Amino acid sequence: MRRGVAIVTGAAALFLAACGGGGGGQSLTAEEFRQQADAICKQYEDKLNELGSPSSLDDLGNFVDEAVPIIEEGNNKLSELEPPDDLSGDWDRAMELQDQNLQVARDLQKAIHDNNTARVQDLVSELDATDAESARLARNIGLENCGQQN
Repeated sequence: MRRGVAIVTGAAALFLAACGGGGGGQSLTAEEFRQQADAICKQYEDKLNELGSPSSLDDLGNFVDEAVPIIEEGNNKLSELEPPDDLSGDWDRAMELQDQNLQVARDLQKAIHDNNTARVQDLVSELDATDAESARLARNIGLENCGQQN
């Protein structure tokens, strides 16, 4: 279960890895977009880091309960950014992954509260499966804070 806790903690940071996009605002230059996205990622990764690392299923439940609203807020901030056209393909795909990850986090929250250990493990595996792809897309875009794989 400790590996699962680490994956969930890392996945929480990766929810911010490249989420958002398509906000309908004015398109930024690539450099402006990268700077703003990385600043937002750092801000919300710091908030998630302040939660500490869960070491038990109970701790994981509390962590996920506190992390989900932080992740949602960070995703909303990132969704206000409009990437330049040459970055929008990867950004849009990353957004899809982050929407999926946020739903998995909500499902994980329920599974933890239901004490459904098998479901928790399945959901942690699902988050792990998208972790590398999220980080890869963020790195393709040229993001540093958002592109770190945990």
